[in-house]
Amino acid sequence: MNIHKKTLVQLLIDGIKKYDIMDDILFTKKNNMYEGINRFEIVNYAMCIKNYLEGLNLRKKSNLAIISENRVEWVITDLACIFSENRTVPIYPSLSSESIKYILNDCKAEIVFVSTGLQLNKILSIRKECPDLKFIISFNSVEMANEKEHIISFQNIFCEKISLPKNELLEKLAVISDNVQEDDLLTIIYTSGTTGIPKGVMLTHKNIYSNLETFPDVLHFDETDVFLSYLPYSHIFERTAGYYLPFFAGSKIYYAQSIDTIALQMTEVRPTIIITVPRLLDKIYNKLMKTAVEMDEGFKKKIFNWGIEVARTHWNNKNTIKWKLADKLVFTKIREKTGGRLKLFCSGGGALNRTVGEFFEGIGILTLEGYGLTETSPVVSVNRFNRNKYGTVGPPMRNVQVKIADDGEILVKGDTVMKGYFNQPGETEEAIINGWFHTGDIGELDNDGFLKITDRKKSLFKSSGGKYVAPTHIEEIVSNLPYIDQIIVIGNERMYVTALIVPDVEELKNLAKKIKVNIEFESDLFTNPVILKTIEKDINDVQKNLATYEKIRKFSLLQTPFTIESGELTPTLKVKRKYVEEKYKHLIDNMYHKI
Repeated sequence: MNIHKKTLVQLLIDGIKKYDIMDDILFTKKNNMYEGINRFEIVNYAMCIKNYLEGLNLRKKSNLAIISENRVEWVITDLACIFSENRTVPIYPSLSSESIKYILNDCKAEIVFVSTGLQLNKILSIRKECPDLKFIISFNSVEMANEKEHIISFQNIFCEKISLPKNELLEKLAVISDNVQEDDLLTIIYTSGTTGIPKGVMLTHKNIYSNLETFPDVLHFDETDVFLSYLPYSHIFERTAGYYLPFFAGSKIYYAQSIDTIALQMTEVRPTIIITVPRLLDKIYNKLMKTAVEMDEGFKKKIFNWGIEVARTHWNNKNTIKWKLADKLVFTKIREKTGGRLKLFCSGGGALNRTVGEFFEGIGILTLEGYGLTETSPVVSVNRFNRNKYGTVGPPMRNVQVKIADDGEILVKGDTVMKGYFNQPGETEEAIINGWFHTGDIGELDNDGFLKITDRKKSLFKSSGGKYVAPTHIEEIVSNLPYIDQIIVIGNERMYVTALIVPDVEELKNLAKKIKVNIEFESDLFTNPVILKTIEKDINDVQKNLATYEKIRKFSLLQTPFTIESGELTPTLKVKRKYVEEKYKHLIDNMYHKI
């Protein structure tokens, strides 16, 4: 056996040899208690599922879909697919039946694993339109489970549970390892995409292994670390950094019940590392700022506000007496709300607000922003513990090459670049040219080799005056206003730039109080001329350093937030520009027709 083979089976073997296989590693909250399961049980269960799959007469190296929230069964199924040389196709539970049908048919999935009755019903509604689908396996027990209909309860597969001792387990894994090659397809991940139909990204064992082997350069973690997992495994960032990474390194993973329970669960779990997207950090930051405003006047409020100011001004200089005093009086209390052990937020999947990043570092919680794509397995670059530059996404990872094309597009090369798009050779040839993957993102490398993302190539638009405008940059600046929750900037082939804005209603109420505007109905917040004039003034103030052609001239407030369910957001919370522009065409046209 080639011990240097870059496969996840090899990583598992290395981990079992190095760490105690009987230590609980995955934890799920049930009835206010955390139930743990160790790797010995997980791998044995996965062997059991592997044997079951091999008896179903599937195609060799079949594609098997998983539609589920993060849970132990997800991990067991994933490992079983690896052991049986099948490929997983993770699907976001938030997707509609129609979107799921497209993916199942495109990859010709023979089995779909579902988590709940809700997901099962989605599949049953489209089953007749999915000719390749043979079996539905439900993680939750189902009353309708029956062999005839090929609807199976996951638990029923464990009727003859294997329980191999560690040495026999390693022997079986060694045999599996001999059969699994580095370039074997591990998974097909369908990118949600802000434009067009989803594309299946083919990632191999070597792709993901190559990304994982460079993570210790960045995170400095070991088996004593505790991860709190809330991003979906359907997303490559969480799957790689929040599941594979700690699982193979012996760290513990606790599952968050939802994004809304994270605040409580941080105090219970006391995590050391959280893999996150900027939206969670924004929520925590805004809540802290709101606390500062709402505190009763007095000495405590003065001390708290003083501490907040020290965090902002001394974030990169913690050796001063001022910072140490603020740490003792204020920051330790804030950190206690995160469990008191949190040393790191690793942020990706969108642009981190620089003010927010610096603030968290200022209170003693490092925030490292990185950049990556599904097609690059995923991490391309990330800031480091001792080299952290806010406003950038850090230097490239050790085994990743990055260069900037003449038109500003970021190009990536290395073992982490995908095998291609499933069943789309034309798209693959367009994306990978001479080994360089064309990311579709615009950026630059600074003098220190740090990468900075300036916009999406497809997001760039040209005004009717011929000027190129980067909307993301404008959106980030305006989003700093506390009452702006979501924003999309518009202006392609238009005379000037406009915006659709979803405000934070509570913050808008605070603004109304501040400017002494009495509101009878909540809907008045969106139409009151004094409020609108104040927002206009604030927007003009924050964009004063932008070029004239980049400035938002008009805006419309939306009463309904952009959501995944209503189609405006991708499952990774990115705005689908084309969809939103079509949905609100009348409002947008109105901003240009008015003189």
